[in-house]
Amino acid sequence: MDQKLQIKHHSLTGRINLPLMHAAFRAVKRNKGKAGVDRVSIELFAQQLDQNLTRLMRDLKQGSFQPRPALRRYIDKGGGKLRPLGIPTVRDRVAQEVLRRLLSPLFEREFHNNSYGFRPERSCHTAIEGLLEIWREGYLHVLDADISGFFDHSS
Repeated sequence: MDQKLQIKHHSLTGRINLPLMHAAFRAVKRNKGKAGVDRVSIELFAQQLDQNLTRLMRDLKQGSFQPRPALRRYIDKGGGKLRPLGIPTVRDRVAQEVLRRLLSPLFEREFHNNSYGFRPERSCHTAIEGLLEIWREGYLHVLDADISGFFDHSS
């Protein structure tokens, strides 16, 4: 029997609760950040925290959550180049963190061991440690591919 047919999919909405919502908000608050297009800062969101989290939890559970557009800002990369930055609303960042906390344990085991981007307990420092380890094993060449610019020049 095909392995994919044996995989069971369950709704994760039952795991969304107020303690998870509060933990997600604390993570967003810890990361700081500016207000999004709605101009609601972390501090303003926190003034009615329970109401905001309860409303957001209801929207996530009912499937009626709709993210708002991201606020577009540009960061100077030097040499006359700008990098676009999208700033989500605080509400949307909390929703993203809730989903990250629910989905990460399910998908983390699927990622390649040598993948370091946006992974728990991994950073550019652990990636360099990994490179140094394979260098000590005798490897002399590394291929690093960043495809983000590819889509700027490809149809």
